[in-house]
Amino acid sequence: MIFRRNFAFTLIELLVVVAIIAILAAIAVPNFLAAQTRSKVSRAKADMATITTALESYAVDNNAYPVAVLVPGPFRLRRLTTPVAYISSLPEDPFRAHQEDIGPFSIRVYMYGSMGVEKPSRWALASVGPDRQVDTDPIQFYPGYTPELFYGGVTGFDYTLYDPTNGTISRGDIFRASDHNPG
Repeated sequence: MIFRRNFAFTLIELLVVVAIIAILAAIAVPNFLAAQTRSKVSRAKADMATITTALESYAVDNNAYPVAVLVPGPFRLRRLTTPVAYISSLPEDPFRAHQEDIGPFSIRVYMYGSMGVEKPSRWALASVGPDRQVDTDPIQFYPGYTPELFYGGVTGFDYTLYDPTNGTISRGDIFRASDHNPG
């Protein structure tokens, strides 16, 4: 007579395996989300470096940077693409790319500001950063450079730099300015 033994998992064994998979998923998902955020931060910095090259090329040809005062946000950098293409197209801020359009224009581009009202000699670019809070508005009228400007030392200009050591989704913005580039 041949004895047949059934090989199967018990309910306890299945529950242990499911628990282990759940623990591994709980560890992996936050790391994956952090990697996405780090990737977007790197992209924002690279885009800003590209825009910087276009701004400097524009300034060489025109002896000033594009004017930002009284020009709606999305159209401030349009001069870099037409009539002379210093950059083929304006990159979108990766942290604003999925926001709704407001009014007749898109708000997905980087914030840009310049100073010297008629003949700008300074500029600043900003991304809303991983917190996705649009608190970069003061950069529109970039008032002359001081180190305190970008570290919260100027009254009425509450600007915090994004720092990845504060967590994946921390308060702060990513910026680049003509006379102050944190790296």
